[in-house]
Amino acid sequence: MREEVPAVGKSWREAVREAAHKAAIHEEETWRGGTGLAFNYRWEHVRAVVRLAVRLAERTGADREVVEAAAWLHDVAKGESRDHGRDGAVLARRILAETDYPPDKVDAVAEAIAKHAGTTTPEPVEPLEAAVVWDADKLSKLGATVAIHGIGYRLQDGEGTTEGLIERSAGLEWQEQIVRSLNTAPARAAGWKRLEAARAFYRQAKAEFNGEDL
Repeated sequence: MREEVPAVGKSWREAVREAAHKAAIHEEETWRGGTGLAFNYRWEHVRAVVRLAVRLAERTGADREVVEAAAWLHDVAKGESRDHGRDGAVLARRILAETDYPPDKVDAVAEAIAKHAGTTTPEPVEPLEAAVVWDADKLSKLGATVAIHGIGYRLQDGEGTTEGLIERSAGLEWQEQIVRSLNTAPARAAGWKRLEAARAFYRQAKAEFNGEDL
């Protein structure tokens, strides 16, 4: 596992964003053989998780600094680790230690990162900050946004037809399982809305492609 440590004295927000961006680029280069690609799924995903985590922190009373830092760094080890939650937590400690991040919050960031991995969970995620990061990560995989991300990813992966994009991206059964694993009330409410939006999008796309809307 590489060490992504920012320069001493850098503000933590600059450092975590920089580390997340470098990790996303590295993942594309290492696993997908791409350099300078127009669409980088990991980077789009991470930024979406940050936006959602901050909003959920505001809605739930979770510590914003903890969830924001954890959201930026939650996938920082994704491209190089079989347990990216655990290894990402270790890497996050190293990154934050070289910044002005509050030392007494580092443990909470690491815990949230360590606990975010996976698609569903049978038990509620705790504490609240870890639950918020889990929910933000999973919400980013639901709804109209994931339709955009999925299409971008498929195009990057070589899919070249509208029919192929619809068929390869339209399997949504797994999304309902994700919604049921969300922890916070705001995330659950948004999750069900996003799921229905995705279903409606693909129903309409398939109907249009087949001319069934005539």
